[in-house]
Amino acid sequence: MKKVTLAVLGIATLAAMFSFSAVGAINEGKKDAFNAYKKFESASNNKTLQKNNVNDFSLSDYSIDSAQLPDTKTIKSFKGSSLTELLVPSDEKLWFIMEGDKAKGIVIATDTEPIQAGREKTGPELYEMFNNIIQEFGKDVQVNYLDYAGGFIFVAVDANGNEGIWLEERAARLLDLSPGTKYSTEQVLESINDGLNSSDEKVSEDDSLSGGK
Repeated sequence: MKKVTLAVLGIATLAAMFSFSAVGAINEGKKDAFNAYKKFESASNNKTLQKNNVNDFSLSDYSIDSAQLPDTKTIKSFKGSSLTELLVPSDEKLWFIMEGDKAKGIVIATDTEPIQAGREKTGPELYEMFNNIIQEFGKDVQVNYLDYAGGFIFVAVDANGNEGIWLEERAARLLDLSPGTKYSTEQVLESINDGLNSSDEKVSEDDSLSGGK
């Protein structure tokens, strides 16, 4: 039984608020995560006398597939020109929590297990970024998202195989890039490798300082 993480307002992560048993039922994961979010919102609204009606919330009728970066050694040795070639598929997906035509947050789940619901600060940012990708690359675009140390990266490939990469605020800050801006694979991989090399240097320095007496 897997517990849902509720990231409310993109600030507080409230784990173990609700848990669900998703026994082999396809699409139960997103439903459980969404229901957990609505229950939490309903309880919060009752406490603060807010007027939001959770029945006005819905999930987007489309999802974005997740992917993951491989291990550090594989990233550093990668010589390709497409980040898509480097990515490892994941069974997680992302949906937007909608309130009318506005994104209120996100749900992340597998077909059978809820993972996360909330992120009310990040949801609208990701929704705007996703729609900007659709406008630039067209409706036939293939989009994957990466969770980069708690931030999000969108990797988009259009019908002609052209690739572009967009980062939301946290991921952009970690990689010293600008949020909501289209980047090439080379630019993003360079920033990721710079971060990995900096980490390696820090570990090396720490090791040298902690040597034997």
